[in-house]
Amino acid sequence: MIFLILFSDSLKLLDKVIAVVNDEPIFYSELEEVYRSTTLTENDSIKNEILKNLIKQRVILVLAKNDSSLSISEDEFKNFSKNYMDNIYFQYGRIEIFNKIQSLGVNPNDTIEIKKILKSYEIPDSIIIFSDPELANKVFLIVGKKIFDEELKKNNLTINEFIENQREFIKKQILIQKYISKYITPEISITEDEIKSFYEIHKDSFPKQPNIYYLQQIVIPVPASFEQEEKAYDKIKGIYKRLQKGENFEKLAKKFSDDSIIELGWLKKNYLSQFLSQDLILEIFSTPKGSWTRPIRTPLGYNIFKIDDKSSDSVKISHILVKVKPSKEDIEKARERVLIILENAKKNFEETAKENSISPVEIGYVPEDAIPDELKPYFKDVKENSIIGPIYKDGFYLILRVKQFIPEKITRYEDVRDQIKFILMNRRIEEKISEIYEKNRDKVLIKIYE
Repeated sequence: MIFLILFSDSLKLLDKVIAVVNDEPIFYSELEEVYRSTTLTENDSIKNEILKNLIKQRVILVLAKNDSSLSISEDEFKNFSKNYMDNIYFQYGRIEIFNKIQSLGVNPNDTIEIKKILKSYEIPDSIIIFSDPELANKVFLIVGKKIFDEELKKNNLTINEFIENQREFIKKQILIQKYISKYITPEISITEDEIKSFYEIHKDSFPKQPNIYYLQQIVIPVPASFEQEEKAYDKIKGIYKRLQKGENFEKLAKKFSDDSIIELGWLKKNYLSQFLSQDLILEIFSTPKGSWTRPIRTPLGYNIFKIDDKSSDSVKISHILVKVKPSKEDIEKARERVLIILENAKKNFEETAKENSISPVEIGYVPEDAIPDELKPYFKDVKENSIIGPIYKDGFYLILRVKQFIPEKITRYEDVRDQIKFILMNRRIEEKISEIYEKNRDKVLIKIYE
């Protein structure tokens, strides 16, 4: 992510010019940014192809700048700026989440762990629906905006100042788009037969929609014996003493925490109130920034919360978790009660969940490939209204209900028609740009630097 390059055109003085079309430079950072969004492996032929495309775009820009019929109104600038910022947010969010998943070693199909990661960015449950691509894009936008706003703050910039710094760059992008819209797009027509032909040739490569389950849950904690409770408390107390002596919080967390996620991010009071008493929430908010709480008992075990930042209604925290791990006897003893809850759940799942679950009942729509591997065997041959469980995992019993089942289906033509048309249109635009480049390459000055 080449953030400093984005922040100021003047910073590009520190960048390397790799080509010039008339008076329009192409910077190495631009090539790298496009390249890294294309592939993760080193490939010089791909870099050369990207550079050719950047040169062709600059030729279009030169032609557009010389066309007196193309002008940019302030309203057009504002509208394009919004789309420009949304694209930056989307890219920042996508990279941030993918990097977080990779750094934590989380299975991308483990919806429970992914949901934990998203909650650390204060993503509301209502849009954490793994089967909806539009909501996934919204998640990237929200996360990206948070990350980008933090970078703006570090650089003492407002969003309006950033956009103003980018005014010339944005205007160039608008000119290119206006030139394409005026002179290239009207010459292109995509027929229905072409779209259908593309679909027939490539239909096996379109992903099938997998089985999708709308899931509800009942999460029941397993009470641990006094001995297990004491064992966990002694461990967290030892960690707390080491913190008090000046040892580094992050190093202790990496070494001793039972949760792979250390930074929980920004959390609102309302969210914390689902798990903690008002007294404990008050204690967390009363802890000075940069300091940490005493060991606090939560449904997962014992936590020490470090206050990274806070506002009046939210707190940014990291934590060390020591789970209270029930013994085999504790697990078997709890199972007797869980089986009674299971029978009640078969009669009225929602009511039973309200009385017994420590987590919200609704999980939402989950595609089959997003179900954690250890749970997949339980979903074999399930039908609508099937009850799954009880399943024991990490100190909790889980009972699931398949409220709705949507069987897998092959991607239909009508589902991807607009997508195919978009692909074909872009291909034709690229072809037309190449034609224009060939006609005009001798009329502009092109220099490529080694």
